[in-house]
Amino acid sequence: MTEKRKNPYQYLLEEVKEFCDKLALRHQVTMWKYPKNRLNEGWPLSELYERVKAAEQLGYDVQLIAQDDGLLIQYVKQIPHIPYE
Repeated sequence: MTEKRKNPYQYLLEEVKEFCDKLALRHQVTMWKYPKNRLNEGWPLSELYERVKAAEQLGYDVQLIAQDDGLLIQYVKQIPHIPYE
């Protein structure tokens, strides 16, 4: 039994499906949280800067999320490259 050859549209469809999966299911990691009751204390932004730079080098974006109990810092995998082929 011979396997049918894929046409260019089938290759494109597979590539687009894979891209959409990577886009919709991006890896997320919670790094730390600033408690709401301590937000007025002096938090050094230099530490936040260093963590954001490190995240960028590892291929992550940083999200700052306001929650009822404080600020959540979360790393999210960067959007994959769009397949142009």
